[in-house]
Amino acid sequence: MKTFLIIIFIFLGVSASLFAQNDSIKIVPKKTRLNGHSFTSVNTSKSAFINTYFGSENGIGNTGTLDLPGIVLGDNEILDFTGSVNFFTFNINYRQKFNDWLALRLSMSAGGRIGSNMSTILVDGLNTFNGGSIGWDFSLARKQKFQMSGSIFVKDINGSFIDIAGYVEDIINNVPFARAVKNIPILTVGIGGQSAYAFNETYGLQFGLDLSYGESFNRGKESFYSSFNISGDMDLMPRKQVPLGFALGYMISSNPEDTYLEFIYTNIFSAKIAYTGSSSFDLGLQFITNRVKLSDAINEFPMIFKSQIDFKFYF
Repeated sequence: MKTFLIIIFIFLGVSASLFAQNDSIKIVPKKTRLNGHSFTSVNTSKSAFINTYFGSENGIGNTGTLDLPGIVLGDNEILDFTGSVNFFTFNINYRQKFNDWLALRLSMSAGGRIGSNMSTILVDGLNTFNGGSIGWDFSLARKQKFQMSGSIFVKDINGSFIDIAGYVEDIINNVPFARAVKNIPILTVGIGGQSAYAFNETYGLQFGLDLSYGESFNRGKESFYSSFNISGDMDLMPRKQVPLGFALGYMISSNPEDTYLEFIYTNIFSAKIAYTGSSSFDLGLQFITNRVKLSDAINEFPMIFKSQIDFKFYF
């Protein structure tokens, strides 16, 4: 199934490339503007424009100090802990415009979380993911102030989970084939839509929705995933001649790379300050916070604080 889907998308990519060579295409080496406005995007929003770019996002985060439960052995709890959990993310994105209404989008990503000391590693383990996606973006509507695009995509993610406490408990309870490390691949197929509205040169609004279906971290089961995002931004460059942009964003998501678990939604809030003095690239510093359940052993949903550097070059 995975090989078949990947072959289909590669075939469509080659077909579109051949089609584009016979068309008159002019790629403008500048950011796309709507009603004179250049959008400052946060990680929770995708671009509604059909253009060519290369981008990367790199971030780190931390939960702060947590009071963690101990390891349960029979009816007794031993070694209760205090510690924190660190997070990291790394994403690379590339989109190739073929014509005014169609673009191919590729991405690679890696991320994970690990305890800051041995106590949090014992309780929460080590959770990482890596993978990528391939998809098509296509224009649906373009007006003076409004832009809408749709997308179809295939996402392939591999999750790796090291659960030391769970392994010890399985050994004590004589669970057959107990394993400390689990590697679980996930393949999903989805559709989405993203819109942008520019009030004027200074202010803009973006919002979107993704729906996908496929495998889950719970082997033998398949799941629906969804995410909704909205963000607003302000660019001081056009009217104040100050090369700074600001953005605030919100997303609610059940995607496994956001939650690490099944059937759970997380609310993600983002704030970004960006340099807007160039028409060829974006550069910004982003602050992200959300709550997510760490593991079955930890009842609370701790607040996570992340800092992230975003870069995007248009050509």
